[in-house]
This record gives sequence, structure tokens and C-alpha cells, in this order.
Amino acid sequence: MNSISSQKILEILNDSRLDLSRFQFLDETIGRFQKFLGVLDKWNRKINLVSEKDASRILEKHVFDSLQYLRWLEPSHETLDIGSGAGFPGLPVKIILPHMGITLLDSQRKRCNFLREVVRELDFGKISVMEGRAEQFSSQKNSKEQFQRVLLRGFGPLATCLSIGLPYLKAGGQMILMKGPEEVEDFKKNKLHDARMVETLTVSGFDGRDSLMMVIEKCST
Repeated sequence: MNSISSQKILEILNDSRLDLSRFQFLDETIGRFQKFLGVLDKWNRKINLVSEKDASRILEKHVFDSLQYLRWLEPSHETLDIGSGAGFPGLPVKIILPHMGITLLDSQRKRCNFLREVVRELDFGKISVMEGRAEQFSSQKNSKEQFQRVLLRGFGPLATCLSIGLPYLKAGGQMILMKGPEEVEDFKKNKLHDARMVETLTVSGFDGRDSLMMVIEKCST
């Protein structure tokens, strides 16, 4: 894969469907996206992190979708990306918000080694990689109720996302998910006492396919 052009990256970042007008895209930002995609290409040849092999398509699908999460993120939010895999959505949002603290959590060692290499290459601060299943850390003192935001993308049924993600959140913290429209009804059926839906927003992918962003807040106990 040849290095992705800065013009293509800016095309994605300036797409009005992402609503990123509050951000300035510095040369450093563009360079970090190029490095990230370069490392992803190298590792993707070995362990198949994503099915797409073309950098432009990865930008249009995975990076574009990841940037939808920025609507609910600020630099002050301590954030956890559960099931980070190839770094989506955690790494693209970290590139845009370099001063935000973020932890990338994945169960597979090979993926975590990839994430660690990206962190080294991009020379990030306030970022860590946690290796293991999400269930094993949520009750630990240094993880339980330590985060203001939890991000999930493609992580399975809504009930599973809630049971895994909510223990990590501080009271008043929010879980941000990209799901199918039918899962709003699933949330209502769960009748959770410790969480409430605060926002749903239909967003368009680069290819025009709609997804539903769900923002679920952990209630005070």
C-alpha cells in the first residue's frame, strides 16, 4: 500500500456528515493518520486485522465511522475503547484529541502488540493498551468505575455491551455505541435501573449506509 495522501485524509475529515468543524487539522494530525495506516497495512498482511486492504477504503469505512464518536468526547474525558482490535474507534479519536486519556482494550495478544506499535510510532502520551477479556478487568480497583466514556463498535448484542461496559463507568459517565436501529427497542426491554438512554442519533457512513449512535449514561447509585 502506498502512503495515503494528505488530500484524501482531509477529504474524510472535512466531510460535513462528521460535523468536525470545531477541530483544526494540523500537519501533525495528518501525519499521524498516515503513520497509523502505514503500520496497519504492515500488520494487516500478517494477521488480517481488517478485511479491507486498500488505505482509502479503510479511511472511508473504519476511520470515518470512528470519527462519529467525537460528538460526545472532550479532551478531559478519561476514555476506554473496549474490543479495540485494529484501533477503531479509539485511535482515530485519539489522533484528533491527542490530550485525551484513552485505554485500548483487546483480548488478543497479536492485536495488542499491533496497538502498542502504533502507540510507539505515533509518539502518544496518555494512552495505554490493556490485554485480556473485558470481563476480567471491570471489577479491579484500577479499572472499576474509572472512566467517563466507554466506546464500543461492533461488539455484539446490546445486552452484552451494557453488562460489560457499565462497570467501567463512573456515575454520570457515558457509553457510546454504534448499533442497528432495532436495538433501541432492545434497550427499552432491558429496563435497566442503573443506566438511561440520553441520546440516539442516526449517522451516515461514507457509503451512505445509516447506523445508530446510542449514548447511554450510568446513573448514580
